[in-house]
Amino acid sequence: MSSSPYEILGVSGNADQDTIKSAYRKLALKYHPDRNPGDLKAEDKFKEITKAYEILSDPGKRQIFDRTGSWDGAPNMSDFFSGFGMDDALRAFQDIFGFSRSRGPSPGADITFDVDLDLKDVVTGTDREISIWRKEHCRICDGTGADPSEGLETCSNCGGQGRIRTVRRTLLGAMQSVVICPSCNGRGRIPKKICSTCGGSGLESRERQIVVDLPAGISTGHFIRLRGQGHFPENDGPPGDLILRIRKIDYAEFIREGDNLVYRTRISFPDAALGTEITIPAIEDEARKISIPAGVQPGEKLIIRKKGIKRLKGFGRGDLIVIADVYVPEQLSRKEKKTLEELSNSKHFNPSK
Repeated sequence: MSSSPYEILGVSGNADQDTIKSAYRKLALKYHPDRNPGDLKAEDKFKEITKAYEILSDPGKRQIFDRTGSWDGAPNMSDFFSGFGMDDALRAFQDIFGFSRSRGPSPGADITFDVDLDLKDVVTGTDREISIWRKEHCRICDGTGADPSEGLETCSNCGGQGRIRTVRRTLLGAMQSVVICPSCNGRGRIPKKICSTCGGSGLESRERQIVVDLPAGISTGHFIRLRGQGHFPENDGPPGDLILRIRKIDYAEFIREGDNLVYRTRISFPDAALGTEITIPAIEDEARKISIPAGVQPGEKLIIRKKGIKRLKGFGRGDLIVIADVYVPEQLSRKEKKTLEELSNSKHFNPSK
């Protein structure tokens, strides 16, 4: 997937929400599966424009795309449709325009979890065990919501089908809608007596420890989506997702520039003229010493190749850049002044034209 959401909907990068919604509405009505039965190309186009609208209509997702060129914080759009099928597209279409066409149980809610990292985590990647609370099937009633001693009975609202069919007039003409029965949440059966542990919801909160892989190269604001690790739904649908959000990264004494790490150090004028050795704080395992060559100029960059941050979803790593700032003393003794005055007459202390 190489086109951007703006290109897919045919709008400019500064388009407002009304313009974006209007463009989506026009294209969605054109490529909707009910208007193009059996047309796989139309279905793909419908999914494409709906996913594009989902990104641009959400201020958070749009901001991520504008900043990273990706809908989820990854460095490219190659997984644009990862986990996004026709059911997702039709559900989004229904939410936008109020059409009802349910093709399956709704998934559970997502969980967003903020993660803070330090320099080493970002440079090399890390595994992190996190603790979350999520809704899961009740251990007493196994998610049915019924008292185990009483069991279930057929839902009178849907006759045990779990679905209710209606016909309504829409912009597309007469449309048959199949919705999940609100009485039994699509199960076709309801409790004779509700479970006292979960109150009939079939769910209870449990604490879970999950080990997550945080790859090297991620940055602040990056999102990582773990499928099926979110809340369970009240119906028989799939669990939601766990979304890890990189909230903050402590780079210690370094500055990050892309995949490069910048370390600024202050050295004295004699050390700049004669050369010296400095110690750089640990990046991975231990501190390291590097030599500052004689005659280094203020602000000059010393580049140590491939000692920066590993590239996200790529090969190699950035560089470590050391910048030498020469300290100029604010106060001098008489002897120091005299020495500098004598040196100032030397040709080596006068910058060439």
